Amino acid sequence: MTERAKEYDILVVGSGHAAVEAALSGARLGHSVAIVTLNPPNIAGMPCNPAIGGPGKAQIVSEIDALGGEMALAVDSSTIELRVLNASKGPAVQSLRAQVDKKLYAGHMRVALREAGVTIRQGMVTGLRVKSGAVCGVVLDSGEYVGALRVVLCPGVYLESRIIIGDVVRESGPLGEPAAKGLSESLRRLGISMGRFKTGTSPRIAADSIRWDELKRETGALTPLAFSFLSEPRVYNNDVCYSTYTNELTHKIICDNLHRSPLFDGTIEGTGPRYCPSIEDKVYRFPERERHQIFLEMEAKDSEEVYILGLSTSLPVDVQLEMVHSLPGLREARIVKPGYAIEYDRILPNQIKPSLEVVGVDGLFSAGQINGTSGYEEAAAQGLMAGINAVLSLEGRTPVVLERSQAYIGVLIDDIVGNVIDEPYRMLTSRCEYRLLLRQQNADQRLTPIGRRIGLVSDKRWRVFEEKKAMLEKGRELLRVKVGGSEVRDRLRTPNTSLADFFELLPELADLPEEVRAEIELEAKYSGFIERQEREALRLRRYAGKRIPPGLSASQVPGLSREARDKLEKYAPPTIGRALETGVSPQDALILLAYMKNWGAKGGSEGDGE
Repeated sequence: MTERAKEYDILVVGSGHAAVEAALSGARLGHSVAIVTLNPPNIAGMPCNPAIGGPGKAQIVSEIDALGGEMALAVDSSTIELRVLNASKGPAVQSLRAQVDKKLYAGHMRVALREAGVTIRQGMVTGLRVKSGAVCGVVLDSGEYVGALRVVLCPGVYLESRIIIGDVVRESGPLGEPAAKGLSESLRRLGISMGRFKTGTSPRIAADSIRWDELKRETGALTPLAFSFLSEPRVYNNDVCYSTYTNELTHKIICDNLHRSPLFDGTIEGTGPRYCPSIEDKVYRFPERERHQIFLEMEAKDSEEVYILGLSTSLPVDVQLEMVHSLPGLREARIVKPGYAIEYDRILPNQIKPSLEVVGVDGLFSAGQINGTSGYEEAAAQGLMAGINAVLSLEGRTPVVLERSQAYIGVLIDDIVGNVIDEPYRMLTSRCEYRLLLRQQNADQRLTPIGRRIGLVSDKRWRVFEEKKAMLEKGRELLRVKVGGSEVRDRLRTPNTSLADFFELLPELADLPEEVRAEIELEAKYSGFIERQEREALRLRRYAGKRIPPGLSASQVPGLSREARDKLEKYAPPTIGRALETGVSPQDALILLAYMKNWGAKGGSEGDGE
């Protein structure tokens, strides 16, 4: 093996959603970037369901967009149906979910990589080269050495992966690709501890074998929508998504074959995702449930493959076929690709810095499922931040670490580097204590200035941002006009009062774009709650150095979650800030602060702040 001088500033291992965002951010910030992938045609592939968004995830996609990333634009270029989830609930949890044409999505990303000047190299990375504690390149299975100043690991679920279908177990990655061999051992030799996780996917069936008239059609949103702040909102109303339910026969088939399930016979060793369980796990854990909803989604406009969302399984193929045939509309369905479970290696995330640099190896970053997360959106967000911080470290600049009160991305990264991740992590709106502040619609106002400062936000995006900002300020000023002795802003807090009620009096309001009107109306209606969350976020920052009295027992604090009590007792953090770093939620930290104040008044000692 011949070693050469640096070939690239940044080398990205992998080609999934994390890898693509990492490579694009590095290249767009002016550095030479290469992706090393097992199979270039599978760049930005979707081995699971062909969809982007949903609660918590849609907010992440909009934040990626606001910072200058590509995922939202790729979604808008490939969407075939768009829906608003939680539409009847509060604005903090309303989220877009797009069913996409996965071929068009991947094609968009390949064009973006080419236009950014990213080099694509085919090969398997089997090891890392490290000198004086800093990464300097990778070794391929061919024996070739590729030099780089920074390396971003985004191997997805490929590290020492194995596919499991019933009693059939083979070393393989998704999509029929080989497992990534050697890199896990290379990481262990560097002193990095590894763990093992499991995920899975559902069977794909032939579209022409489905009796569509026996299923319920799921219609998309009837109002123009888009993920990216740069896209023109559109209405998507395609005949592409249907739903049905499992039934008593489906559950009987599953129960009769649990002894053949690798999930229960000890074959599967890795821990699976709690919030996306297999159908056999759902039937076993919730025997009182008579049915579970499933969705049938076209994978692409010109594809004959239909993905069955909600039917993830690793049961034997003959059982999968019997199970599928028990469902309405699928009695004659043909399975094109069976569902499967996949196990893979991952880094224990307590070895990862908030910048996503790996502790102990300068210049080595990791992003995506290797960090213990699940989902396309979570991976893309980490890839974007890892790519940004790889560039900033090259340039000697301070890394960007988003706070929990700034972005869902901040919550995501803070959770995975600060907590013990013992199952694949999935973003949920319930994980975000400031979710009313971090709405999907205001991601641009929160994060585009940060993206501009980094250098990722283009002149076009900045111009769109400033135009919207100016219109928002104009709208807020109009809401300060007094009507009947009180400001319009205050009157909007009254139930059954809407912004449209004031259009005749203030025609300038009606002239504002719909997205601007919606945002200023929401701000007014929820101003009390928004201001309270802002005060809580400020208070936590102010009291981060507040010392926790050594004699205070977490078990004595009423209202604390069990998880918070466990972490406080296990780690005994000396300050509120350190408590947050161990994974104590901000809500629990506020409860603790309030108790400390009363505890001190009763004779305890709070101690001095740092």
